[in-house]
This record gives sequence, structure tokens and C-alpha cells, in this order.
Amino acid sequence: MELSFSMFAAWRRGPAEYKLRFVDGRRPPLDEPSSLGISLHRALERYHRAGEPGWEALAQAYEAEFLRAGYPDEEARERWRRKGLRILKAYQRGESSRRTKILGNEREFVFPLGRHTVRGMVDRIDLHPDGRVELIDYKTRLGLGAADPIAPFEEAWLQLRFYALGVKECFAYEPALLTIHYLAAGRLDTRAYDPSGEEELKAEILRVADAIENTEK
Repeated sequence: MELSFSMFAAWRRGPAEYKLRFVDGRRPPLDEPSSLGISLHRALERYHRAGEPGWEALAQAYEAEFLRAGYPDEEARERWRRKGLRILKAYQRGESSRRTKILGNEREFVFPLGRHTVRGMVDRIDLHPDGRVELIDYKTRLGLGAADPIAPFEEAWLQLRFYALGVKECFAYEPALLTIHYLAAGRLDTRAYDPSGEEELKAEILRVADAIENTEK
């Protein structure tokens, strides 16, 4: 079977949750934080893919990608749209001081593991001047007045380890740093990547993939 991190994480939280999301297709409805989060992710992808630095280009990317669904009325939509602009303005100020080169923007990886296939999408891969490779994952709900039931704190780091494995297997990069960028809070948390747990993680991915496959037979 083909396994993504969201499938992997849902199964580990409980087969019932996996069934609701990936068998029955039940998704939580869009609300203000999730709608804005999608808009921010899409805007950053568009902005970095275009390669035109500066606030004007980022603001234009945001306006082009702003998702109008998920808000109770026009007034709320406009209030959250302005909130997104403030978040991206702070992001752009931070970007102006970074000295890294972007190697990948919404970069997809696919690699075989045993009988299965592992797939994922990394928000961003940066190369530092000293040669270190950094993986960055954007999180949006923290700081928007909403908890994130999909990615609790330690699960967010597990997600980045999952992505580090994919980047290493698929692109032969050697990740040195893992970063969670809390966009709304304007905070970056960075950890050194420890590859010593890779074999254990591979075994856990295989265990989950086998379990899902056996359930779906």
C-alpha cells in the first residue's frame, strides 16, 4: 500500500480514527483557522516558486491564493484576511535576514519500503552556507486561537523525522536541522536531526502499513 504521514499518524492514534478519515472519508469542516492556514500554505508555495523576493510579491501571492470558504460572513472573512497579511508581513521580515538557499518548496518524495510505498510533501528544504540541510514544516493553527488536534507537539516532530527519512531516501540529502515554523506565532523551533532512530522509524512505518493492509483485506 501507499502510506502518507497523515495516514500513519491517524492509525497510530487509533484504527477508528483512521477509518473515519481514510475509509469513510469524513473530514472536519473548514473553520477560520484551518481556512486561513490553507491560504498561508498556498501563498508561500506560490511566492517561493515564483522566486520574486519582496513584500509586494508575497502579498500578491496571498491575495491570489486566499480561500474564501470557511468563514461565517464577509466581515469575519475580511478580518481573517487582514490577519493573514500581518502574519506574512512578519514572515517576510524574517526571511530578509536568512542566508539560506531554498532547495525545495512543497517538494514531494516517494520511496519504496518493503512491499509498501511511502509518500510525503515537505513544505521547504533549505541549504545553509556551511552545507547543512534544514527541513522546515509550517504550522498555522497555533497562535490563531485554536488548538491543533491533528498535530500535537511531539507528533509534529515525528512528522519531520518522517519527512527527513523521505528526503534522505528519495533525494540523497543528509538533513542536519529540523524546524517547525509556527507562522501565526512568528516562532521557529529548530532541533538537530539525529539519524540514529531511522531504522526504528522504518520498522514502525512497516508495522503500521501492514496493519492497515490487513484490516482493509
